[in-house]
Amino acid sequence: QWYLFNDFCVTPTHEKDVLQMFGHRKVPCMLFFMKTSSMDSNSPALKSSPVFTNEEKFYQLCNDKPLTLGMQIKSTFTPLNSQSERPGPGGIKLVGIDCEFVALSKTEKDLHADGSETIIKAARLVLARVSVVRGEGPKKGVCCIDDYVRAVEPVYDYVTRYSGLKEGDLDVGRSRHYLTTLKKTYMKLRYMVDQGCHFVGHGLKKDFQMINITVPPDQIIDTVELFWLKHQRKLSLRFLAAYFLDKDIQGITHDSIEDAQIALELYEVYRSLDVSNKLNETLLEMYRWGRLNKWEPKQTGAKSDRAPKQ
Repeated sequence: QWYLFNDFCVTPTHEKDVLQMFGHRKVPCMLFFMKTSSMDSNSPALKSSPVFTNEEKFYQLCNDKPLTLGMQIKSTFTPLNSQSERPGPGGIKLVGIDCEFVALSKTEKDLHADGSETIIKAARLVLARVSVVRGEGPKKGVCCIDDYVRAVEPVYDYVTRYSGLKEGDLDVGRSRHYLTTLKKTYMKLRYMVDQGCHFVGHGLKKDFQMINITVPPDQIIDTVELFWLKHQRKLSLRFLAAYFLDKDIQGITHDSIEDAQIALELYEVYRSLDVSNKLNETLLEMYRWGRLNKWEPKQTGAKSDRAPKQ
């Protein structure tokens, strides 16, 4: 039996339909075949083939022209250099990443007589922006990928307060950003995963699930988990940035480049605390200070009553 995975829709299909490719209406992003009869419990797990057999294709994709060709766009990133910045070990292995999403449909709720609500159907979210920042090298902290993903369906809610995206940002005719397709964004990320890059970010498990990309656990460095004590609440990136870095972020809206850079800075703080064996005591003090100040630092510069910056 063959199955067709089309974004969120999974349906049975026929072999004839699987093998027939035509036009721009049906262009596969990834094909993965497995003959279950040849597998047994002792067989090693199959590894998916790399998206590029030639690394030049990756750099060509990174330097590809945006869909908004002919329009003046904002320059927010510097692509990786093919001569000196190879993704993975021996090159740019550590990167920061942050993703933003928009809603294609609203959340459907059922309101009960007692005033409580039950979510019948969650809002359908799709990837709208991905920012990747160098975590090492001469251009450490400089963004290398900042893809705005073209909307192929009407956007119900841009969730601007949390995504930083506004109407027109994902429209080919109006966007002033580097607009591209979901497929191209996916292929760039997949290549970096295949090359062994380690991704630093906040809440990455959910982000990668939404993108529908599998990243080995040892390549994910999530600041949500790094600065968390068991049986305690998990903390926002804004709180961690204010507490450890004296930086006030996400005040009016979010910016994915800034969030990726902050995640990298927090990872450096974590490594410093871990090496000096001060991590546990610092986290205990952080939770104490957070409870005392209701988890919302009002003035990031006021540090007299909390742990010193590492």
